[in-house]
Amino acid sequence: MLWSPQLRRQATQSFVCWRCILKSQPVRTFGNPSQWRSGVKEPSRRYFSRGETSRLEAQSVTEVAPERPLEIPSTGSSLRDRLRKWEIEHAAEYVMAAPPKESTIRKSGVLNNVTRPQAGDFQLEGDEDEYEDGNMLRPIFDRGEMVDVGSKRTFLLPGDLVELLASGSRHAELAIFVRHLDFQAQFYTMSGRWVHRTDKHPQFYVPNFVEAQELEGIKQYLPQEVVPAELEDKLHAFDLVPPRNIGQPLTSKMTAFWAESDAAYQKAAARFDNAHRIVAHPTRFTYATLEEIADKTLSGFIPKTKDGKFSHQVLYALHRSMLRDDIGFHTQQAGTMRAGGEYEINSIGEVNSINYVTGYVRSYREALVKQPELLKNHPLTRFANSARKLIAASRQSREFTPYGTIGPYSGKEQGERSFRYGHPFKPFWTHMNYFIRFLESWACLGSFSKISSYNGIGSTILRAIGAYDDVALDQKTAWTALQELGAIPPWENKAAYDMRLPHTGRRLVRDVYLKTSSPREPHREDPQSFHDWGERPDIIQHLRKDWGDLPVYCIDEASAQEIDDGVSLERTENPEEFWVHIHTADPAAHLDPKGKYAISAEIQTETIYLPERTVPLLRGNFVKDHLSLASGRPCLTFSAKMNLKGEILESIVTPGIIRNVVHMTYETQYEITNPMRESQNLSYTVGSNEFEKGASRDMTESDQLTDENKRDLNMLEKIQKARWKYLAGRGGAFMRPPKSSASPSFGSAPWEKMSLTHSLHYYGDPTIRLYFSETYDASDLGLVACFMLVAAEVAGRWCSARGIPVPYRVTPLNPEKDPAEYFTNVYLPARDESGNPPLHIMMEYTRQIPAVQPSTTPGRHVALGMDVVLRCTSPLRRFGDLLAHYQIEAALLEEHRLGHSLVGNMRDDFLPFSKAHVDALLPRLALREKLIQKGSQRAERAWQLQFLLRAWRFKETELPSPLIMSIRSINPDTRLCGGVIDQLLLGVQLGVPDSMDIEEIKIDDKFEVEIDDIDTFALKVYCTMVKRVES
Repeated sequence: MLWSPQLRRQATQSFVCWRCILKSQPVRTFGNPSQWRSGVKEPSRRYFSRGETSRLEAQSVTEVAPERPLEIPSTGSSLRDRLRKWEIEHAAEYVMAAPPKESTIRKSGVLNNVTRPQAGDFQLEGDEDEYEDGNMLRPIFDRGEMVDVGSKRTFLLPGDLVELLASGSRHAELAIFVRHLDFQAQFYTMSGRWVHRTDKHPQFYVPNFVEAQELEGIKQYLPQEVVPAELEDKLHAFDLVPPRNIGQPLTSKMTAFWAESDAAYQKAAARFDNAHRIVAHPTRFTYATLEEIADKTLSGFIPKTKDGKFSHQVLYALHRSMLRDDIGFHTQQAGTMRAGGEYEINSIGEVNSINYVTGYVRSYREALVKQPELLKNHPLTRFANSARKLIAASRQSREFTPYGTIGPYSGKEQGERSFRYGHPFKPFWTHMNYFIRFLESWACLGSFSKISSYNGIGSTILRAIGAYDDVALDQKTAWTALQELGAIPPWENKAAYDMRLPHTGRRLVRDVYLKTSSPREPHREDPQSFHDWGERPDIIQHLRKDWGDLPVYCIDEASAQEIDDGVSLERTENPEEFWVHIHTADPAAHLDPKGKYAISAEIQTETIYLPERTVPLLRGNFVKDHLSLASGRPCLTFSAKMNLKGEILESIVTPGIIRNVVHMTYETQYEITNPMRESQNLSYTVGSNEFEKGASRDMTESDQLTDENKRDLNMLEKIQKARWKYLAGRGGAFMRPPKSSASPSFGSAPWEKMSLTHSLHYYGDPTIRLYFSETYDASDLGLVACFMLVAAEVAGRWCSARGIPVPYRVTPLNPEKDPAEYFTNVYLPARDESGNPPLHIMMEYTRQIPAVQPSTTPGRHVALGMDVVLRCTSPLRRFGDLLAHYQIEAALLEEHRLGHSLVGNMRDDFLPFSKAHVDALLPRLALREKLIQKGSQRAERAWQLQFLLRAWRFKETELPSPLIMSIRSINPDTRLCGGVIDQLLLGVQLGVPDSMDIEEIKIDDKFEVEIDDIDTFALKVYCTMVKRVES
């Protein structure tokens, strides 16, 4: 049963102004408050609590009833004013760098709610052109150009209802979002208290729960500015208690919502409690929105509202019930649930397997205490005995380490095949597989929340093995144990599990991205049921233009397999104007949108690039042999008539065929367009395997280019520089920080699906190269990137004029923020001679811009300075681009059939995807894109740390000495600084010695450091300070 809370006024401590707190605390001079705290709390699932006060909270409760009203003190200057003052004083010293994405505190991934959690500690759940007109009152762009995405927004507005979850416990509380105060969000809770925190995204929210004006009365009793980090994430009572007629209406509405939710649950408790069994697939992960799960679980049992939907109260009851199931459901990446994001649903088979092992472990614990004589033949004992033998064999040639991975191979034995595939050592017997699968669910797939009791089950298994007495029995050790058991390779990348890539481990089968219910027809839900891949004759062949001998420049890495874009130049009678043609591959004309190719692409969303493995969006030789751009291949061309100011004067979309393709690398292009640019790449290598140097196609070197080719490239370079300048003058904000990359080599052995029946020994290790450009130019945004954005605007204009529903990328309208006004009145006047504003103004401007969302309603992309953006240049690698091609080509065919343009069209009956269909696809498209982006970054980081560990701990190559670290963030609470090793461009963390005053450390200070610890599982590097060096 879901219990209603006992609502009481409780206070964890009185409100204290920030000046009083800071008298005894180091002053934070700069940075996001989320970087000041003792680590960013990562999202995790919580059981719903009955709302009782914890023991620690009860001990610290004090009722505050002041004898006279207390004023909340004002500092006299806002945080923004203090930031600006800091910037004025330190701008010359500061170098822009991307803030750390990881927590800055070393901590376990498991939270224990059995010990007493910090009372009231809450978290939201869920990671230029010169301005020529001196009239500052006329904006460059207007906020009205941004799109109102309604309830599918990814930001909070005053009056939204959210769920707050307590850190390290199962307690949850409803709260109303009041306002933003600089970097903090302010909430008024169901128990009549307030809490501040950074604006993380909730797992559940109700938009416009109350009107914004209903919050005006309570605002004067709340803090008027940001609170120190010590007061964030904690529930606070009011020093000045609001009159009942102000606070009570809000708490009453929240209490009523809770009660109605609880009543809905009790009407169909059995359906709520069995939601997982109802919607889960027997063997695969599935994905569905809350509304889709409700339709399948509650239809016919709970009445819907007049609009045919379930009420928010019913959906909240289902959300709470689902997350009480500790292993059945998981919310997806933070920031997407409010925009219609999906829940991951574990398979019935995995849940049964986990429960099966749990029963074994509990009986093992009971036998330890009551009947030790039964342990000898216990399944866990038998597994532990077998595991110890496998681990002992592994340690004969690979050293155990506490760094989240085992050491490199030190033996002499060699297998018949490449070391990459492993050599079968011993079979995994049936009694072992259950426990191995459990460890995989725990360590690899992250199937359990931090406060789950299943973490203890995993620890018991590791303790029973008896090989890990000197390390924490946590997920990192379980990951290492799987390597020692031969169940996963020593270089396995956890990002592959995070992204649920097919044929990764034992639980991820071929097509793991299935939906429980699909916006497409039911028979299209499982692509494995199709034998027809959907290949078809060119449906638009009769409309194609032959581009003849026009040179098309395809610029990409020599190893690239999917060539889906190229650019060409045509001169006009006006020497100041040119036609720039962006030619893209055209799979839509050759693949049925109802065929297996298209369905698989929709499910996967993008080609996934890991350093060691690529999972293509469109699989099979047909794509490479017939669709990748090459001479004689079909294309869809997006053409823009541009001038030397970077403006688009005319545009057109044309299907065609290209005859004269010139393939080249970025380096070759730079040799022509930037001959004075000295490109020097630095690299460090561990291992001895040769890196593959072969190109996937015939490449043209700079000395093979004709004079005409060189003139084309130089003119394209001139236009692209003008275009970037033009966009920057219209609101575009472009930053391209330097970074290092890691590339592994397995000696030409391609990736293969791993054998799951045997323990494998790996007689070798991949060579890893860490490399980066020493002559990095942050202002060089790239010719290819520029014209891909030109194509995006051409495609967007074309579809918008014809009313075609496609996934435009828009900046959603946030009534609380106006980036147009800030850009016009603050950003532009503050720019220096090179067109760059001061640091704090750049940061504030980007903070004013809401996160981009896909939408079928076209609108402005503020951060790019573009009126409309429709990504269209990578149809072989991104499903969103392929979808746009399907829609565009259907419209071209319809225009040809009708004999006139579709400009002004309002129909969609001729399109393969209706507007309703595209709208249903967009939330999942956005979610998958975010997960893939994050996973790709983590995969790269994992290989970087594999390199660093082998260089530092196993001395496989000499690292630069001394190592110099540049400070990028400072956390006075934990005395940890985040930063970058200058010689390697790797992010690390530095502990500040107790003997040093942390206030003496400033952003961009430099220190000589030594590596102290590497955690390849959590992707962290910790350093110790040697001495300060001159910046």
